[in-house]
Amino acid sequence: MTKKIILISIILVIFSIQSFAQVILSPYVVFMDETNKYGSLVVQNESFESYEISISFVFGYPVSDSIGTRTMNYVSNPSIEDPSITNWIKVFPRKFVLAPKERQTVRLLVKPPNDIKDGTYWTRIVTQSTPIDEEQDTTTTGVSAKIKFVLNQITTAIFRKGNTSTGLQIEDVKLYKDSTDTRQILYSLKREGNSPFFGNFNLKVYDSLGELVKEESDYASIYVDFVRNYVLQKDDFKPGKYRAELEIVFNEKEDIPKSKMEQIPPIENKFEFIIP
Repeated sequence: MTKKIILISIILVIFSIQSFAQVILSPYVVFMDETNKYGSLVVQNESFESYEISISFVFGYPVSDSIGTRTMNYVSNPSIEDPSITNWIKVFPRKFVLAPKERQTVRLLVKPPNDIKDGTYWTRIVTQSTPIDEEQDTTTTGVSAKIKFVLNQITTAIFRKGNTSTGLQIEDVKLYKDSTDTRQILYSLKREGNSPFFGNFNLKVYDSLGELVKEESDYASIYVDFVRNYVLQKDDFKPGKYRAELEIVFNEKEDIPKSKMEQIPPIENKFEFIIP
């Protein structure tokens, strides 16, 4: 009997995860500024079951430790020093039900104090999706159990005031060997200006013969000073001399098409190192 219950639970888990993938949000970044303090988020139910949707907000941003391990720092009670709009933002409707194949436009309104400094402020939009259970026949004998899964999807709302600027400065680069004897390149990044930095990070590593050994590209958002790490797999890096070339390209419009931030030149760095 126990084995049958466990099997049913596993099937429910798989089915529920597939269903939750059908609750779609757009856009992933809602942008507002002084000229337009209204924004909108579309929540779309692509599944064949109904969901109860609720919207809330929390202030947070990605951080790293000294060796580049990344986590999200969520602040439940942001202070007046934090660039947060969590206490200034309103949402309509906050709770609603989405029938199968239905969509709902959620309206956002930011009402900041008049005396805030120029810069970029933000919050995370937490969209919670909970399946609505249909009534079950409880007149039959036997025991039944159901598992209800709640999904929280995190997106971002950004508000800008006045003159905004951003930039990154590479303050330090070093080779680091971790406890597994794997080496990593660590880039200490200092965020400049009064706004987060959004852009593409492109790394290429060459050996002493000029052959490309490693190439990695990704898109990242830097809200505070940060350490980026790049792992050098042992099988790819034999003893010898190497040169790492990092190019960081400001590309905010990938996330914020309405951005008016001026383009800044690419940030480049060359770092030579030896693996003994």
